[in-house]
Amino acid sequence: MKKRVLKVLAAGLAVAFLAACGGGNYQVPRDEFKRKVRTLAVLPILVDEQSNIRHPEAQKVVDLLRRHSEGREKRLAELMRDAGSFFDVREVTQKPDDLATRLLVRVPAESGADALPYDFSGPAARRLTEEYVVDALLVIILHGRDVIEKRWDRTRLNYLEAPYNGILAAALVIDRSGTVLWRLDEGPGTTFFTLQYPDFDEARYNKTQNVALKFLTLGGIERTLEESEGGLIGGEDYPKLYADLFDRICKALEPGLMNPFARDAR
Repeated sequence: MKKRVLKVLAAGLAVAFLAACGGGNYQVPRDEFKRKVRTLAVLPILVDEQSNIRHPEAQKVVDLLRRHSEGREKRLAELMRDAGSFFDVREVTQKPDDLATRLLVRVPAESGADALPYDFSGPAARRLTEEYVVDALLVIILHGRDVIEKRWDRTRLNYLEAPYNGILAAALVIDRSGTVLWRLDEGPGTTFFTLQYPDFDEARYNKTQNVALKFLTLGGIERTLEESEGGLIGGEDYPKLYADLFDRICKALEPGLMNPFARDAR
């Protein structure tokens, strides 16, 4: 019995190791992905204004996300070209709002609390792949969602575990039928940034255990979106949130070196 348990445990560890080494979450075998996806188109970042953004000025939050996300796909496409994992990487030069309307198909909430709330339109995906002459599309969606997190106070002695409203980023590769071939994370995506924070100081000064959740101001959201890789002062003049997201995507989405002319010669 002990030997069998050890064998099962070893097999489970092996599967976990292979999944971790695979880069993101491939929904098809990696070799199959490599055969099917030789050219890739990077879409503009899509912002879902109908998602669960509970900020009291939700439309202004959406407007900030759209403005700060505009044109960011150029850097991501450049990073993907430099990585050399595809024969060619192209940019889709269309309005993100129009793309979201045509491409995203909302999934009913009962499909699962932790599921991605979208499917993808096959006809829209096919038209885009034909127009840009590519095998697949890289889609990034920013959307609002409540996520249970632990947030600590400045002393690191107290925390509040609660559902915090935030902006999540889902990154996926879909084929010409709209089928998902790869995704950065399982579930609805990774937290891009959180819109709420626990006001521990207010609770301390009012001698109460009830810690209120408050929303970032619009100015705070804008500064969060603008903060550069080197901090608010100095460093590279490129927003850290986007740089970190793109870095994660590029490191995870490496089905195998395909382009012998990759600029970094990897």
